[in-house]
Amino acid sequence: MPLWLLNLISFLNKDVKRKFIFDTQSKFFLSLMPKFDIHEISDEELPKIRELIETKRKNLNLSKKTKKVVKRKDHLIGESKDILIREYIPYKTDNDNVILFFHGGGYVLNSVETHDPTVAYFSEKLRTKIYSLNYSLSPEYKFPYALNEGMKAIDWLESCGINIKNISLCGDSAGAHLAASITHHLANENKENVHSQFLIYPMCDPSCDYESHELFKEDYLLTKKAMHWFWKKFQSNKKDELMNTFNLLLHKKSVKLPETIIVTAGFDPLSDEAENYAFLLYESGTSVKQLHYPSLFHGFASMTRLKAAKKAVNDFLSEYKKIL
Repeated sequence: MPLWLLNLISFLNKDVKRKFIFDTQSKFFLSLMPKFDIHEISDEELPKIRELIETKRKNLNLSKKTKKVVKRKDHLIGESKDILIREYIPYKTDNDNVILFFHGGGYVLNSVETHDPTVAYFSEKLRTKIYSLNYSLSPEYKFPYALNEGMKAIDWLESCGINIKNISLCGDSAGAHLAASITHHLANENKENVHSQFLIYPMCDPSCDYESHELFKEDYLLTKKAMHWFWKKFQSNKKDELMNTFNLLLHKKSVKLPETIIVTAGFDPLSDEAENYAFLLYESGTSVKQLHYPSLFHGFASMTRLKAAKKAVNDFLSEYKKIL
């Protein structure tokens, strides 16, 4: 349906919060999606739900395809060679830096496969090699299991001759949390850190106690109940809450992190905590930039067939390219 017709239909039924209007095409798209209460799913049902989501994501074809061929090459890493990392090689690369990418899904859902079109699109636009890690999911593998696998991925990249100063970390939602968790871990250990981090609507604080969680607690794809459920599945014990690799907002203001870009969406429950994290990094002396897209929702980065989402993604990738 043409966008002008959607705008005409919704003219008298605008969704306005914080003085911004929810993108019309996104609103119609989300209204067509079946309601899915992930927080009501039992642990026994999760494997089937993951398979279903992976199949549905492929069939929905939400991401724009690349204009040119982006080559894929799968590698198995780790002591037992059981961790998949997928390499994306664009038709042309502009620099010696590479990106280590972590998919979102609350640490419970999704995979390299669900984010394959998105990562390929990123690689083509950035003209940069990307390595996408298929980290282990919760609740089978709780915190800090994925963090340790992320460190193994960095070690593997270094064994391939890539210096850590040439590795940029990127992820969306839980994947953004994992990227930041790694930079915090390296800083805690006083080790050489990565080149930069690009965090797309990151989950940051397990409390979920922000105005945005109430304003956008339902009807915008990600719900407040789902976020509480994700954190619960991910957490190993109460001690996790005292660690800045778990709760990012516990990061010490005296510790400077690599150059950071944080993407936030206006109609996203996580927008406030991500903005607080950006300000915390600013206070620590970290070079940080927040890119805010007030009319969009959590998950838009993987939905570039929506016009506003594609425009926003192309915009934030142009900003990312500047620091690579």
